[in-house]
Amino acid sequence: MQDSAHSRHSRHIHRGRRGGRAAAGAVGALAALTVLTGCDITVGGEGLTAEAQQPTSAPSERVIGPDGLGPFKVGMTLQEAVATGEFKKEKEDPEACMGYTTDDDIRVGWSGRLGVTSVSAENVRTPEGIGPGTTFAKVVRTYERAEADDPPLDEAIPVIGTIWTSVPDRPKNMYAIKFDMAGVANRDQLFQAPVQVVVLKLKAEQNC
Repeated sequence: MQDSAHSRHSRHIHRGRRGGRAAAGAVGALAALTVLTGCDITVGGEGLTAEAQQPTSAPSERVIGPDGLGPFKVGMTLQEAVATGEFKKEKEDPEACMGYTTDDDIRVGWSGRLGVTSVSAENVRTPEGIGPGTTFAKVVRTYERAEADDPPLDEAIPVIGTIWTSVPDRPKNMYAIKFDMAGVANRDQLFQAPVQVVVLKLKAEQNC
């Protein structure tokens, strides 16, 4: 599981439409989502101006998991994704991790073989309450590692700041959870590291 994160040498492709985001704090979350979903994400326009960086009201939280996010479920076919009216399939590059961002800012990872392989968005929270700002200590109290032979979560997180966990009652799914590791210098601080991004993924998709 961890080796796959280090071996992402494929070219990443992002497809879809995005409007410009106003909140300056969104930039860090978008960068983390790029790493976890394999999708290149662009913040619209020619850069964030001083006016664009002014705080705006936060969007309502959405629930991610145990099966999907919004109308999308991981494992659904591409035909089912297109039928939602919010997804457009484009020509697949077999050497790339394919991605599409909907008008509702849901990032959908997909492949021709597996269909929808991941879903993510800003300001989401799992049914168990895990989302941006949740501490690593709470995450490890809530979820098990994704596979029994994976290293313990507290050994995995210092490597790249990301862990892969089980999804309760969904053995084919997993959460990829990225933490903000800034300022973490010891084990006590490690357990206070906050969640930055949560991505729901198919276990079958290990390369994106």
